[in-house]
Amino acid sequence: MPKSKAKSRSPRGLDRTDLLNAAFELFASEGEAGFSVRKLGAALDIDPMTVLHHFGSKDELLRQIADRSLTTLELPPSTGDWRQDLRIVARAYRDLAHRYPRLFHLHFRFHATGPADHASSEVVYRALLQTGLPAEAAAGLGLAFYAFVLGFLLAETEGLLLPLSEEEEGELRALDEASFPATHTLVRAFKTLDPDAAFEAAIGAFVDGIESKCCSARPRRPDAKLRV
Repeated sequence: MPKSKAKSRSPRGLDRTDLLNAAFELFASEGEAGFSVRKLGAALDIDPMTVLHHFGSKDELLRQIADRSLTTLELPPSTGDWRQDLRIVARAYRDLAHRYPRLFHLHFRFHATGPADHASSEVVYRALLQTGLPAEAAAGLGLAFYAFVLGFLLAETEGLLLPLSEEEEGELRALDEASFPATHTLVRAFKTLDPDAAFEAAIGAFVDGIESKCCSARPRRPDAKLRV
């Protein structure tokens, strides 16, 4: 019988999976500012070039760190309800951002991070095709969905949805009310903003927009009569 292919291992017996897991933990803990291939090598007591030998480049290592985070998503199979499926994916990504805020920005850096990314996007693309929209529209809305969800969540991890501080509130209230009437009207709402409610409302608006587009894209039956 042919011998099975042995795993490529570092001098300490660490294979590619071991290295990736260690890199993931270091990045999740220290963030990008505290992460380097040299620091990872020192933590594992191996030559940093060993890491690059396994991954080819630092960029590819970061790409796989991002995909490694996506393996922790809990995404059930497609429910058959495209609206619900989009909400499920959006909520799963929000949970991911809350658990790994220091590496979440990596998902902006790559068109796709790998197998786990493709698994989640398959749910999204399948949902959008279920709307009946043409492939070109579904592709564009799929990218818009990720840009919207990732952007919202990055803003949340950076603190945009935190309640206004006294200094921030004072700055807004100091604006001339005649020139900034809408801002003055919303100051109280900004102070009491509920991030959970804001997220659900935003996702709901996105889904409603797609549904509106679907309805407008469906041709009217030739025998349909205008209502008066």
